[in-house]
Amino acid sequence: MLAIGLVLGGCWGVPAAVAEPGSTFDVASAGHRDPVAHDPSVVAEGRYFYSFSTGDYLPVQRSTDLLRWESVGSVFAAPPEWVSRELGFVPRDLWAPDISFFDGLYHLYYAGSSFGTNGSVIGLATTPTLDPGSPDYRWTDRGMVLRSRAGDDFNAIDPELFLDVDGSAWLAFGSFWDGIRLRRLDRVSGLPSAADPTVYRLASRSGASVEAPSILRRGGYYYLFASFDYCCRGVNSDYRLVVGRASAVTGPYFDRDGVPLAALGGTDLLRGYNEFRGPGHSDTFVVGGVDWLVHHYYDVADGESRQSVRRVVWRDGWPVLGDPLSGSRWVGHGHAWVSVVHRGSGAVLDNPCGYEGSDILLGVPGGGTCQQWRPEDRGGGFASLLNRHSNKVVDVAGCLDADGARVAQWGWIDNDCQLFRLSATVDGWSVVENRLSGRVLAPAGCGGVGALVRTFTRTGGPCQEFRIDPVGEVLIADDAGTGVLQGGCGMGVLVVPRRVSPCQLWRFVHVDEGYFRVINVATGRALATRRLGGRPVLSLGDPSADWRLQPLGDGGYRLVNRDGWAARADTTGDPRRFQLLVP
Repeated sequence: MLAIGLVLGGCWGVPAAVAEPGSTFDVASAGHRDPVAHDPSVVAEGRYFYSFSTGDYLPVQRSTDLLRWESVGSVFAAPPEWVSRELGFVPRDLWAPDISFFDGLYHLYYAGSSFGTNGSVIGLATTPTLDPGSPDYRWTDRGMVLRSRAGDDFNAIDPELFLDVDGSAWLAFGSFWDGIRLRRLDRVSGLPSAADPTVYRLASRSGASVEAPSILRRGGYYYLFASFDYCCRGVNSDYRLVVGRASAVTGPYFDRDGVPLAALGGTDLLRGYNEFRGPGHSDTFVVGGVDWLVHHYYDVADGESRQSVRRVVWRDGWPVLGDPLSGSRWVGHGHAWVSVVHRGSGAVLDNPCGYEGSDILLGVPGGGTCQQWRPEDRGGGFASLLNRHSNKVVDVAGCLDADGARVAQWGWIDNDCQLFRLSATVDGWSVVENRLSGRVLAPAGCGGVGALVRTFTRTGGPCQEFRIDPVGEVLIADDAGTGVLQGGCGMGVLVVPRRVSPCQLWRFVHVDEGYFRVINVATGRALATRRLGGRPVLSLGDPSADWRLQPLGDGGYRLVNRDGWAARADTTGDPRRFQLLVP
């Protein structure tokens, strides 16, 4: 949407609860529950922020601080007559509004459609003010802007108005059906420009899902924010936010690795973690020179679609999202990424940078995102294994209950074919057992690099065993997910509240078999034990102190040293249980 800068004065200003990336705001300190909303778009007028969202004819909420929101009705009491006429039915709601202000009017672009079709329309309504108490408050229907029909390779939904530096108006839109498009608009009418009928292609995933564009200009670049994967599946949604940039609003847009967004590119910006499942459909706005992003997510506690607001900061010319203003109920940003190392060959579990349906095999260790996985707790002692590159999970293809069953990757659909339990064997090794069949993962023919991974009856031995190697710097959190292990900083080694400090960051360095040296980032010293009152306690120092990760099946671990002693957190929950988390 259009970025609007306000002149702030008096008691009005940028909200004080600004969450920088990695700040203490990843612990719920604000104490505010995010409002229910879907596909939100935010703009400021006077002392209020106004949020428009998908729903019963475009519901509107307002706030003075981006935290506390109150309902102020809806834009329409019923869909405009032309929408029902074009679609051939009366839609039960209108979708994905985008609100902006220029030329003395607030312009609201919105979509009408039905789920799973591209028989869709984009409409426009305007009003001089958003204040429902003002005598000037009135919404005027400006009619249809764009239309898509069955057979088109685009979908006329998810509109995004953008004004360029020269005042030119543009409308980005689209989802599925080959991606995101851009049309130039006539600024006076708000309708497509007759002078430039070109439909510019901004992003495509060759049929895979991409939608919900938002454009922000900064430092001579245009940044395209978009949503990948599947919305609208409640807490099972795997929606995520990506970004690319271009030197012209019409593109081409490239991700940070130089891959065009029109050819499968997109740099990860935000994916689900903690209570924030399926975050996506973002909108950017600017207040007092501060960049903000609003998006929706599904709350793991109740499945509601809620609105979250985050500050955007810039590093090396790319956006980074802060923590939500409302905070999080748990520390960190989800389970740590790991590589899964095969005991028999030293090769790693690999998705050769494929997508839906591609085989899982063993690859040469390279450290790339195609070889990184996230065990995510799904209840009952089982976890899914999410690939960082594809955002897909390990799946027993066709739910086949047999030896030699094909193992591929697929979008999360919450069934037993996608659930696995990591069960410890010896010396830090584990088997990966499928919930459906009880069979375990192993390379076909007990092979190494290049061998396809399949399911087999458990027989024991190195062919069927794997080691979990945490990737990069991680937090070691307690069972409750509210405190983290800290080393140094003048406090010894103990579990304390999360704060931004290298004393709370750890690296796992492989030593032999399934054992690691656990190194504190701040001090460079290894996690060890010492005797206190005849009882072992955690300390820093002994360079020969080695630990194995004993998986508990659901994404949790025990840290066990070579003497068989399990590290203790001595906090709530199981004191010997830890989580490895992204900082």
